[in-house]
Amino acid sequence: MDGTYLLGVALAVLTGVLIQSGLLLQKKAVNEVPEEARGKGFVRALLKNPLWVVGFAIEVGGGSVTFVLSQNLIGPALVPGLMASGFIVLALGSVKMMGETLSKAEVAGIGLMIIGISVLGLSELGISTDVVREALAAAGTIGRITAFSVILCVLWIATHWLALRMARRKGIVMAFSNGFPFCLSNFWISPLLAVMFVVLKGKGSLADILIFVIASVILVASNVLGIRQTQEAFKFAQATNVIPVQQVPVQITPIVVYFYVFSLTPPRTASGIYIVTGALLITLSGFLLGRRQG
Repeated sequence: MDGTYLLGVALAVLTGVLIQSGLLLQKKAVNEVPEEARGKGFVRALLKNPLWVVGFAIEVGGGSVTFVLSQNLIGPALVPGLMASGFIVLALGSVKMMGETLSKAEVAGIGLMIIGISVLGLSELGISTDVVREALAAAGTIGRITAFSVILCVLWIATHWLALRMARRKGIVMAFSNGFPFCLSNFWISPLLAVMFVVLKGKGSLADILIFVIASVILVASNVLGIRQTQEAFKFAQATNVIPVQQVPVQITPIVVYFYVFSLTPPRTASGIYIVTGALLITLSGFLLGRRQG
């Protein structure tokens, strides 16, 4: 493992810590919103709360910078998994700051999530910006990217529609649904970084410009809607349930990106075992964490 890889890993872990810290502050602010303001005036009430604004700044401001840097170094297959190291902050912070409780199953779920993420990290499925650029020029990649993005959007809409019509477990299903916009965001940052500097220098092709525009729109839209929906999920469930369940699709889709979208070959045979094991542990963790909502 060279210095670049280790720096990318460290930045991805820092991203997870910043994002989860910001979400904790946002969840605390959501808890403080009075019942009568949880309808049409919900967003306005949050924007007036300094605690929510600070949490938003830490999540989006600090987290975005380290996220982009880590993506540029090690790519979309590893960063989402390493970011979930922030669950340690989430678990301890929720108990300390908001008096939330963790059952034995939920503690086990968080533990399995961390182990699963560590196993995925061992797969060494790094994707450099140069590799992404080469893949974008290969035949069939754009078609696979389109299919991948459309499927994520359909799953997002379908699960969100289901959540809105549920009387029980609304927050958990909404949390799962909310993973899909972040799946889109985590993926599309790589094509954006692959073409951004060429386009800004005025040397990009028409295809580069189209990818730059589409990626920019998707990144803004998916993050805005994802953040908004996370606040809605916080109305109905604990942060220690919402965020890990949200991460189930976020952690699984990088495997699809590596093997299907970019059609890459793993660096070693054991990588496949690490990927499958990590994915199973993360999925099991999501079910354990989604059994209860406060």
